Amino acid sequence: MKRIIRKYGPPIFHCINDFGQGSLAALIPFFIANFGLNYYQSASIIFCNTVVASIAQPILGYVADRWRVPWFIPVGFTVTLVSISAIALASSYEMILALSLIAGIGAALFHPEAALLVNRTQSNELGNAMGRFAVGGSAGFALGPLLAGGVYVFGGQFLWLFTAIALIGVLLYVYAFTGSTDTDAIGESKSSAKSTNSGTNDWVSFGKLFFVIASRSILFSVLSIFIPILYITVINGEASASSLALTMYFAMGAVLTYMGGALSDKLGFLKTVRLGNLIFLPSVLVFIFVPNIWGFFGAMIPMAFGVFSQYGPITVLGQKYLAKNAGFASGITLGLGITLGGLVAPYVGHIADIYDVQTALMTLIPVGAIGLLMSFWLKEPK
Repeated sequence: MKRIIRKYGPPIFHCINDFGQGSLAALIPFFIANFGLNYYQSASIIFCNTVVASIAQPILGYVADRWRVPWFIPVGFTVTLVSISAIALASSYEMILALSLIAGIGAALFHPEAALLVNRTQSNELGNAMGRFAVGGSAGFALGPLLAGGVYVFGGQFLWLFTAIALIGVLLYVYAFTGSTDTDAIGESKSSAKSTNSGTNDWVSFGKLFFVIASRSILFSVLSIFIPILYITVINGEASASSLALTMYFAMGAVLTYMGGALSDKLGFLKTVRLGNLIFLPSVLVFIFVPNIWGFFGAMIPMAFGVFSQYGPITVLGQKYLAKNAGFASGITLGLGITLGGLVAPYVGHIADIYDVQTALMTLIPVGAIGLLMSFWLKEPK
């Protein structure tokens, strides 16, 4: 049993952590209804969650390169989920912002060390392994909104279920990764741990990759926030069902993330990233401008492929370009790659307040185009 948990531990814990991250976006309509927030204020909740993570994750990734910090993994997902649960006690908009920020600290602790664990323990088919790890996060993002939807039925107290999930995750971690004599605290051999610090850094290529990371992050974050809002305001769906639309999006993302990882082992990491952007651009146009249920869900499939298929390949590219500092690279690609877009989300929300949601989502078109163009400026790492 321990070996199974060790083998699949990274995607399991990634799923647990992203229960909280995914649920926060699904709670936006709940906050709007109960606190009278506008779109700018709603997007600022995601901003607070991501600003601290955006700053902290590269730093914590560098720490993971220098020292062994396996406890970042259980502490990180516990802080994230308990903060989401504590929103049930929030009595003001300011309290929600503070708890959202604390949840971001948890995500910052978790992601670099967890991604580095995958790099240390996988020598073959790294794209596939990182795809499995990414699927865990996508599954968490899919199930998080589904669970968060319970607040529309049972009220805010339902959020305490997230604390119970965190407790289960801690028990699994303690059972599988402590008290081992043949491996260290995170279940990998010491010789393989040293290998992640070998090689050279290609900072020029990583600098170019950052634009691809930023593009994909903005697409991911903005869509996560505005899919439930678009469903309510344009499709005229029920608020209680908006979280199901987001869950469907993330559920497709879980499958497509794994496909992207497996595809990158065959096509190459950069070709998979380019393919994702090429498919995203026309599908997002249909998604925005076909205001009916068929266009909404029909375009969601290729649009989700464009966003999620890049997840694993971008992470592996970052670790290969910065082979000597894979933890720092993971903090940028895997952690910051999720949270960076939240910094832009309030401005997209402000455009939606001034004009409408569809006009605001048009900003995704040039963002995707930039990611595509920059991917053609990169070369496959050795």
